[in-house]
Amino acid sequence: MPLIAVFGATGAQGGSVVDQLSKDPRWVIRGITRDANSEKARLLVSKGVQVANADMNDESSLVKALQGAEAIFAVTAITWESITQLGVEGTGEQEMNQLINVARVAAESPDLKHFIISTLPRSYEISNGRHKLPHFDYKQKAIDWIRVNTPGLWAKSTEFWAGWYVSNLHTMPLMQFRRLPMSEAHVLMLPASSSVVLPIAGDLQTNCGIIVDGILTAGSKAFDKIAICITDYCLLRDVVACFEQVTGKPAVFVEVCESSWQKLWGLSGLGFAAQLQFSKSHSNWHHFETDRVITLDDLGVREKLVDFRQALAAAKEKIL
Repeated sequence: MPLIAVFGATGAQGGSVVDQLSKDPRWVIRGITRDANSEKARLLVSKGVQVANADMNDESSLVKALQGAEAIFAVTAITWESITQLGVEGTGEQEMNQLINVARVAAESPDLKHFIISTLPRSYEISNGRHKLPHFDYKQKAIDWIRVNTPGLWAKSTEFWAGWYVSNLHTMPLMQFRRLPMSEAHVLMLPASSSVVLPIAGDLQTNCGIIVDGILTAGSKAFDKIAICITDYCLLRDVVACFEQVTGKPAVFVEVCESSWQKLWGLSGLGFAAQLQFSKSHSNWHHFETDRVITLDDLGVREKLVDFRQALAAAKEKIL
């Protein structure tokens, strides 16, 4: 049976891939995590998943973790603490180096047939230098490195772009609806106009794995392609309207200036503010590299995905 090595196996994207492929007895799954003794890692073991301890910042630790893998799903491992310690540029550079470390090891594998890399669009190039999102652009610097330095690996690679997670509404404080004291009303406060479009991945924890499964099934048809995990393009005001419809609670959108936003959320907040400003003028990810996009229909997965409204309804209790 083929073996797939999945980075971030206890996280959102990697965890979704593990969950989806666990349903397919044809795959042996090796989840790669920084802490093989964590509760989440032990849960994977109980489900029959191999767990390997490795650190993307340490190339030598990756060799054994990737040994024998016919497929690899690579997603960077960063935390909000990384942003605080390294800044947005330093964190972006760390992400680039993590992907390069994985690529170096993967390129030496005689068994590898498919390399799937979680990246994001080239914001700086797309906007002609007006917007610079390190979280996006340093991933693409890694892609450029792979193309030039490991062309054999690139020849069997697919990019995966994930839009905004609905789970952010209950896992990330700066994106949450806030309930007003002595009221049933909620406020979504962001540093952007209500007319800005949010590219939404739907239920990422479900959809990522389904799309990656589709990529693996497509095989060589997906090489040098980009699979985009976006189920909805929603105006921010429509996000609020959907929240009202799903929860039955009144809600309003409030735009705050960037300086006030920075006072509230610091560097982490500025990174998200920059993403919203990029989305203001470049909202449709499917228009960025049209010749390389492999669609959800091409992959045969569109009808299997959980869209924004469905994901919001499923997460209703957590969001409130």
